Amino acid sequence: MKHISYARDKFILTDEVNLNVIDNFLSVVRGYQVFTFLKTVNGGKPIFLDHHLDRVLSNAKTMNMVVKQSREEVNDIINETLNHNNFDESECNLMILFAGTKATDTSGLITDMPVDLFIVITPVKKFSKSYQKGISLGFFEYERSDSELKTPFNYFGGLKAQHAVVRNGSYDEALYTYNNMVLEGTTFSFFCVMDDDTIITTPTNGKILKSVTRLVVLKLLRKAKLSFAELPLSIEKVLACKEAFIVSANRDIIPVISIEGHIIGDGLIGEYTKSIMSLYQDCINSI
Repeated sequence: MKHISYARDKFILTDEVNLNVIDNFLSVVRGYQVFTFLKTVNGGKPIFLDHHLDRVLSNAKTMNMVVKQSREEVNDIINETLNHNNFDESECNLMILFAGTKATDTSGLITDMPVDLFIVITPVKKFSKSYQKGISLGFFEYERSDSELKTPFNYFGGLKAQHAVVRNGSYDEALYTYNNMVLEGTTFSFFCVMDDDTIITTPTNGKILKSVTRLVVLKLLRKAKLSFAELPLSIEKVLACKEAFIVSANRDIIPVISIEGHIIGDGLIGEYTKSIMSLYQDCINSI
């Protein structure tokens, strides 16, 4: 099925979307770009769009980007883009991208020109049934710089981690650690359940991405009156947990059954994890 995206003020086939090395020099060569990624449900409805707009526009402001569209205009463009696509057969992934254009200084590092807006529509990614039964995580020593920004230069560590831990290792995903503390994954947030039934995740104190899915899960835990805390997580504490799971925009909630070769709990999906997975699915199904 062909998908339609929005690129530089027009709607085109997704396969035709591109960044020009000259016209988008700052984005392609300097990494001057911010984005957010989400999926649709229930016939083309984007999940948690307001939260994603909050973050990507905040990131653009932090990067001193000139965005010519208002928030309302970006929202309207997203809806119009989705209306150009057919959701009778399947849902899609959606990326909101602000890409830098030409530099206007002598060093080729900054610009006073507006960034280009792209709304990129791609097929929704399907994960194997075995993935839903629980995955393994391997540690990778790395802490992202400017970690609260969702921008290309923050993913180089993820590339290294995938090669070291996943491609050349025996794990499904890589989990960042730094100075004996567990932070986040390459493209996901991490949660664990302790013996006292408290659900813990690393705080967003400048060391991890302010994940939209993580934010939604915390709201669901509060609403369900489950005990949770945002606290620093040592490696020893994580390995002593009785349940663990990861959360991300395109994967929802995935249970973790082993970390660094250490079996979590009894090696099966825990009751808290099952309950939170159900809460999350109910949430997105109601959108």
